[in-house]
Amino acid sequence: MRKVGIVILALIVSIFSFNGNEIFKKDIRNRLVIQGIGIDVEDDGKYSVTIQAIDTDAQSASSSDDASKPPLKTFNVKGDTIYTAIKSVTELEGKLPLYSQNRIIILGKSITEENMDDVIDFFVRDVENSSSVCIAAAEKTASEILKAKNGEEYISARNIEIAINSSEYDGRIFRMQLYDLINRYNSSTKDFAIPLLSVVEKDKEKSVEITGTALFNNTKYREKVSKEETVFLNMLYDRINNSALSYDYEDGKKVSLNIIEAKTKRKVKLENGKPTFEILIKLKADITEINGGVSAKMELQEIDKISRAGENYIKNDSEKLIYKMYNGYNSDAVGFGRLLYIHETEFFKENEKNLDSVLQNSKFEVEVSLEIRRIGHEFVV
Repeated sequence: MRKVGIVILALIVSIFSFNGNEIFKKDIRNRLVIQGIGIDVEDDGKYSVTIQAIDTDAQSASSSDDASKPPLKTFNVKGDTIYTAIKSVTELEGKLPLYSQNRIIILGKSITEENMDDVIDFFVRDVENSSSVCIAAAEKTASEILKAKNGEEYISARNIEIAINSSEYDGRIFRMQLYDLINRYNSSTKDFAIPLLSVVEKDKEKSVEITGTALFNNTKYREKVSKEETVFLNMLYDRINNSALSYDYEDGKKVSLNIIEAKTKRKVKLENGKPTFEILIKLKADITEINGGVSAKMELQEIDKISRAGENYIKNDSEKLIYKMYNGYNSDAVGFGRLLYIHETEFFKENEKNLDSVLQNSKFEVEVSLEIRRIGHEFVV
């Protein structure tokens, strides 16, 4: 009986120990709630990881804290691998890292200008990482972005994520999430685009701003395109929603449109042994402003003139961007190589080793259809 009692006691102790460990892990006060992860490489080759996290101790100490603006703290840790660097934060904080609440992954210039295989591998393999987390590049260092302060408060990773997600309404902003990056990374070219961040100081106030879009070729940074060019990059990606567009449609006259519906279709065919890519961009838009002395009442001829000028503007600037990407930056960020693989598989396999050259010598035909849906209210005389 004594032996049975000892066994039962041992089981009870082990159960309570296991449950206690699980309770420790689940208690938010014992977890480091990560909001942002920034990765740089030091001169000695070690990874320098900057972590922005919610200060759960400070938040629980005061019940009056605004839940929408939790107190933040940052850590800078180093390691031979990203995993060992992040895990070492437990020694500093005594808490287990919680990745599931992470808002953004920022890659410093020292990472983006080199091979990114190890970085992507870590975020693919770690099961706690959310596949929908946003990816961005820093014009300088990722540490600078996550440590930036406006006054006494850190600029939160949550606010940076919100700015990137505004791509739903602003075509000048490009968004890339982890799952999409992995899909493009696993393609034949490993080319992609991600938003570019920089710390900007104006009137003694700092902010983190999206300054453009970074284009990559084979996981290496190639060039930056401006926010204005990003509008056309989003069109080529078929990612335009509720975006503004302004252009000159006649001498001294400028019109602003609100795009309320957009769809891009892409096709490829072989002509004389070379690919021809056909890109059809269809848009519906409302006129929001006209400068240059146009009367309130608009004739159909004037509306048609605005539509035709808009079609030419979008066509010309899309073709300029395509030329830059393939002949200047050598980046298939839009994924025409993937289109070739799907629809002309045999040709793709025969030319896979020199795909960059094939795309440079391909023909790109852009066709645009712009329908003006509304012209605004007319004045009643």
